[in-house]
Amino acid sequence: MLKSLFGELGPAEDPRLRAATADETDGGFAATAILESVATEVNERGQMVDRHVRDLVVTGSPAAAIREHFAATRADLGTATRQITLLDPTGVWASAVIKALSDAGGQPVERLHLREHTTLKTLAVIERTSLVRRHEEKLNLYHADVRAPGHDNAEIPVALMEHSHLTAVIVGPMQPHAIDALLASLADATQLPAWRCPNLLFMLPPNAVWIANKIAAVRWPQRLQVHVIDEPLISASAVWNAMLGIWNLVKLQPAWEAKPASPEYAFKVADLSAPPQPIKTVAAPVARLGRAVLDPARARQALADMLPLEGMLGCAAVDATTGLVLARELREDQPVDMDVIGAACAQILRDHRASSTAMGLGGPVEEIMTSTGARQQVMRVISRYPEVFVVALLDRQRTNLPLARYKLMELDKALL
Repeated sequence: MLKSLFGELGPAEDPRLRAATADETDGGFAATAILESVATEVNERGQMVDRHVRDLVVTGSPAAAIREHFAATRADLGTATRQITLLDPTGVWASAVIKALSDAGGQPVERLHLREHTTLKTLAVIERTSLVRRHEEKLNLYHADVRAPGHDNAEIPVALMEHSHLTAVIVGPMQPHAIDALLASLADATQLPAWRCPNLLFMLPPNAVWIANKIAAVRWPQRLQVHVIDEPLISASAVWNAMLGIWNLVKLQPAWEAKPASPEYAFKVADLSAPPQPIKTVAAPVARLGRAVLDPARARQALADMLPLEGMLGCAAVDATTGLVLARELREDQPVDMDVIGAACAQILRDHRASSTAMGLGGPVEEIMTSTGARQQVMRVISRYPEVFVVALLDRQRTNLPLARYKLMELDKALL
């Protein structure tokens, strides 16, 4: 079914694949099995390694590292017009689309791991695949899976978007304040001097008129073409079909043009008679994408899996910034006020973080446990959402505490 989505494909660019598919009809897909057979190689220590996976050790800003890497490895960085970047704040569809295109087009998924230089912790994974269509230039698709919190890491997708011909923003289930933060960060990014992406596509769920109104209210640059579609996003192929329809409309449009001499800049003419002033060198501004926001539906499902644990009285996902409960699960026979517990635990977490910083312990606070009489309380910060934690209220006499902690760690992995 996916073959019809991409049109007729030409022969694979890899000469080994051309040799392997020489007897096939022109325009067919290269076999995935052939790709898998040549994707690994043996290193000097005799280990099998994937030649489509690379590591980039970051010693400063991750976004600056990506820009330097592109400048060093892509000779066409300033002229390429066949690049789409997928921005998926909820992490639902982008990787699936990349994988589906790779499988259907016979091109590998290349991954670049950004690692922190001291701990080698993965900060983000940049995924790329290519789509080869007959009579057209190769189309490159990028996606950044940011896995570490922090403002510097939130800039990584901007480094990909700014040199794309189309940035597709897949808007999944997000809270209103998260939508506002996302739009504000995108508006800031499009104002940066390095921004060269002429098309911005918002893919909304059906009947999301309120989001479309928010997008229309943003003051985007005049040179930027903003597209909004609302279609059911039920599969990777459906997402790509919708994206491909817009791409076919904009692919022949010119790249980012120079600023036009319009009345928008007429007020600067009055400054021409003034004596020249020395140019001050200032650091380039940066745009920070809004932090990932936990989907309440996913949180409720994860908490529901926790509730059958022996001795569990109640559990909740709490916003550490405000103390508001985002999702909760309670036993009917054990009424507890999770709103009060959530607000109190948020204050406890803030105090622990401040104390940890003051003592120079380093690293984020991951887990806090307290015991009061017949009850125990375990708080665990969600690694993907550092401003959200889960609190579990337990019966001290009936609960296996190590098992409860293990279940919380499983819940953390389930929300990645």
